[in-house]
Amino acid sequence: MKIAFVGVKRKYLELPKEYIYNFNRYHLELPFYYARDGENDVTITTVDMTVSSDYFRLIGDGLKHPKFLEMQMESEFQKSSEKFDVVIHWRKWFPELYRPEALNLLNCQDHSFSSEWKDSVRQAMNAGQLYGILCFPTWHQRNLHQETGIPMERLLAGVTLGVDTDIYRPALVKDPYQMLWASDPGRGLTNASLLAVELFQRDKRFRLHVCQPDYAKGILPIRHPAIVECGNVQNGPRLWELFNSSGILPYTSTFSEPSSRAHRQAQAAGCLVLYPPFMGTPSELPDANVNRIVRPVAEWRDIILNQVESGSWKTFGELARAHAISENWPVQAQRFNLLMNKIRETKNA
Repeated sequence: MKIAFVGVKRKYLELPKEYIYNFNRYHLELPFYYARDGENDVTITTVDMTVSSDYFRLIGDGLKHPKFLEMQMESEFQKSSEKFDVVIHWRKWFPELYRPEALNLLNCQDHSFSSEWKDSVRQAMNAGQLYGILCFPTWHQRNLHQETGIPMERLLAGVTLGVDTDIYRPALVKDPYQMLWASDPGRGLTNASLLAVELFQRDKRFRLHVCQPDYAKGILPIRHPAIVECGNVQNGPRLWELFNSSGILPYTSTFSEPSSRAHRQAQAAGCLVLYPPFMGTPSELPDANVNRIVRPVAEWRDIILNQVESGSWKTFGELARAHAISENWPVQAQRFNLLMNKIRETKNA
């Protein structure tokens, strides 16, 4: 398929050139892996620069097939008569980037929406321009339905976020006393830090390694020997090593949110992942406590101590790794392709 991801407003000139590849691969994710693992011809529109498709073949592992990931100026995309099978609008509807010949979708990764956002989506849907929204399953899909009134069958769940299980994989030695925070500090870092202090008081081997994404400028809420400040860590070897060697990821989110990269990466790395109920990733899946633990944060100190002392954290990590492989990018990309082909066949029938 020929796919365009449009409306990406991040200024590439603000990124170090050597980071563009990783930004597309590990921050945007969908276009890169839908090209690589779905063997699709994918274009990303940009607002300030383009990079030759050869760039993606020369850096990192490149693409595994003759198709390629292309970057095109948004202004050029608007003037072009190039035909696409699917056009995915990045997190909001962009009427000026609508392509009538294509299946137009919106990729949604947010949990609350402005009146302007909802109005534009409804108008595009009612006009027959927007076919549907790519979203996360269960809570996120239901919340979008409640907020917009869009029929559930047009909220296309479960083809939005995979994980690279070749990059995130258990190290030969994983340390159950090494915990990791690798997310926005506003998602509950204070609670994770307090938990680390409590665990340190019981066993001084516990440490919480705190690294924040490149866009976050937060400071540590607590300074204590239990907290290891790693600073802003871009997605690359240093971050991968932290995930792959850590034993536990306490995801103390303080609000409902569609999904988190950190928990999927930690599962792929074979970590024990903990969530508070009804927070973090609000899906029925973790509530079964099969490959991650969903309990109130107040109980986590004793849960972690028991898991580490008994060695059960390893079992959770093995189950988490198996689950991550079952939902990794090759699986997600093929699932996306099957869904898009089915919808296009139905529309053209």
